[in-house]
Amino acid sequence: MSPLHTCIIWLKTLLLLTTFSSVHISAFTLSSPFPSSAVTLMKCPCLRRDTALSSVSNRHYDIIVIGGGSAGLTAAKFAATFDKSVALIESSKLGGDCTWTGCVPSKTILSISKRVYNWRKMNEKYGSLNNDEIDDSQYRMLMDVKRQIDENRQRIYDHDDSPEVMQSLGIDVIEGSARFLDSKTVDVTSNSSSSSQLTAKYGIVVATGAIPQILDIQGLGQGKYWTYENVWNDFFVDLEQSKPKPLKDSTVIVVGGGPVGCELSQAISRLGCSVILVSKSDRLLPSGEEIASSELQNVFEKEDIDVLCGESAVSVTRDESDGTTTLTLKSGKSVVGNHILIATGRKPNTNNMGLEDIGVDLCGKTKGISVNDNLETSVKGIYAAGDCTGDRQFTHYAGFQGAISARNIMLPLKDSGKRSDSIPAATFTDPEVASIGLTEDEAVMRYGADKVSVSFRKLSQVDRAICEDADMHGFLKIVYKTKTKQILGATIMAPSAGELISEIAVAKESKLSFDKLSTVMHAYPSYSIALQQMAAEVYYDKLKNSKTLYDILKKIGL
Repeated sequence: MSPLHTCIIWLKTLLLLTTFSSVHISAFTLSSPFPSSAVTLMKCPCLRRDTALSSVSNRHYDIIVIGGGSAGLTAAKFAATFDKSVALIESSKLGGDCTWTGCVPSKTILSISKRVYNWRKMNEKYGSLNNDEIDDSQYRMLMDVKRQIDENRQRIYDHDDSPEVMQSLGIDVIEGSARFLDSKTVDVTSNSSSSSQLTAKYGIVVATGAIPQILDIQGLGQGKYWTYENVWNDFFVDLEQSKPKPLKDSTVIVVGGGPVGCELSQAISRLGCSVILVSKSDRLLPSGEEIASSELQNVFEKEDIDVLCGESAVSVTRDESDGTTTLTLKSGKSVVGNHILIATGRKPNTNNMGLEDIGVDLCGKTKGISVNDNLETSVKGIYAAGDCTGDRQFTHYAGFQGAISARNIMLPLKDSGKRSDSIPAATFTDPEVASIGLTEDEAVMRYGADKVSVSFRKLSQVDRAICEDADMHGFLKIVYKTKTKQILGATIMAPSAGELISEIAVAKESKLSFDKLSTVMHAYPSYSIALQQMAAEVYYDKLKNSKTLYDILKKIGL
């Protein structure tokens, strides 16, 4: 090894030791690295105190970040920790989809709908409320749900995302839309149509997220429909207008069987509406394990959600006389409802920024921004992070990439910002469905059936699940290499699957073999102890395979 090579390795080791914590903690928490007590927050709803364009005319910054969602916020916060001047450009509200139209409102409505569903089941079994009393209380409940969603969004915005928080970190928040003039310069046009040019000394991070992907369904645009962007207001307003009709008489057609479609179908159903879920794929959550799809469909059907898989939406017609909507399917079937929710995915938001004008390549398939392993685009100095790249769409992955992109702009050497088999994912239905890495089929295809093993346990065999609900649907499935026990992937369907998958993520990332999890003591009766028990079975089999050797060693007194 040459002296130069040795020097580079030592330098990179030093940099990793000094920056790893900042990079990765910032990436996953998405919150301020400074104590929250140091930040004084205004409590006015959605208060914006963004920097006016007139005050930043022809300003020069060390780094410019375009987009104020999870990737952009994390990139800006990371850069600010190194005392760099940062401009954060956002055309709408800071916080992005996660705070306003994604993670926060959806998890709030899922949490409340679960309590409502359990209350209704208890009332059916033990209660004394009649149907009229329940129907009347449901509308009051809906308004409480709306209030809770708004309060949770505002609370997280105030604490983590607001202009006041950014300014306390030394970040200039600039309201407006950015368009590239060259690799160092952007023109920013505000909502009032004033404009100014900003330049970046070190680089620019594009973190503009994604927007709803609306299928070409004949007649859809001729009337009202919901998406994940407007459902958090329109769902409540539209149903309120239906009073005094019982909620169960309002039918919502959900188009899309992915995570968003599944989560909202269950939440809306549990709040009291009838739901018809139409999925083009032949199963729910089609990118995961087949057993998770079938188990989740069983749960939905048990809760009276009508699931139609393998059906493509062709056209929408509306009857103004009774307010119904008819969705015609490719098979010739049709379904009738009162409202329609389109949950057919999201596409990268890359339009109207002049990216291609300056030579930034877009991916032909996804139209996302093409980036290399270091998240740099085809134009030197311009990086992209998060959903706008067309990569997997997760808030935690976007935040991770935001931190890595800012780190690679400002610091020497480079870190990889792409992950393939180590991104944990969770769909927060009840029970939750979480996964990481390869499915069994993917692992067999990559390594061969003789080199792949599976550990599987039904949730009905887990003591904690038996204590809570003996009929609970779910399972734990670990895919690993037969010889080395290296974890290749996992899928967990359980009430706390989103938490459990993190243990597998840590083990996988740290190269801990699956059998070694048996040596880590878990609390009983937790859900997680099932992982230790499953790992112990693999460990015992490993010991039995070496029984002859152990017998010899025992005989000689070792």
